[in-house]
Amino acid sequence: MLASLLITFVFMPIVGNGWGRESEKIKVACIGDSITFGARLENPEEDSYPARLQKLLGGKYLVENFGVSSCTLIRKGIPTVWNQLSKIKEANPNMVVISLGTNDTCGEGTCGDRKCWEYKDEFEGDYSDLIDTLRTWPSQPRIWICAPSPMVLETPGLSEERIQGLSVRKPRLQELIQKIKTVAENKKVGFIDLNTPLTGKAKLFTEQDGVHPNKDGYFAIAKLVYREVKKER
Repeated sequence: MLASLLITFVFMPIVGNGWGRESEKIKVACIGDSITFGARLENPEEDSYPARLQKLLGGKYLVENFGVSSCTLIRKGIPTVWNQLSKIKEANPNMVVISLGTNDTCGEGTCGDRKCWEYKDEFEGDYSDLIDTLRTWPSQPRIWICAPSPMVLETPGLSEERIQGLSVRKPRLQELIQKIKTVAENKKVGFIDLNTPLTGKAKLFTEQDGVHPNKDGYFAIAKLVYREVKKER
């Protein structure tokens, strides 16, 4: 009888007071635009960078894709990440990876009638405010902000109009990346460079597009994010 009770006690799961939390999944929220969503892929549920990140991290993690096509960091953009925050907060993430800025280069004759670049001076302040907001969440997430993946004019099949538009937006993106680096330093959050490693690598981008990665490109992004996230564990 005593032996039976001892066996029951030894194998009883330990709960409460913080015990057993290692068995809970670590929740990762990937916030971004169409590049986070997985645009141009036949199967973004399997091949987007958050989906590939899930496979790399394994079963102890739960990676959720909060990418929204055309999403901006700037509050005055349409759509803007600021309208997505309540949904993301409900996910109670332990980690947040943000990759935004590509659509904030739109304006002044590019991307139709979208006006974001006109508010570029608000980019750094809005990014800082976003981080401050995330830090008020009960989950107290660890935060990484990314230099967005590049615009690759060497991508095959680009039209003259596309090349012209990207030629205007590409230096704008580099200007925003410098602001992102400054925010990361000032706010003491993680920084992930998705730009430099993919620059000029046309084979990783969708033909006739030059902005959205292809299947291999999304996997390359997932590996870059994985490497930085795992450093913190």
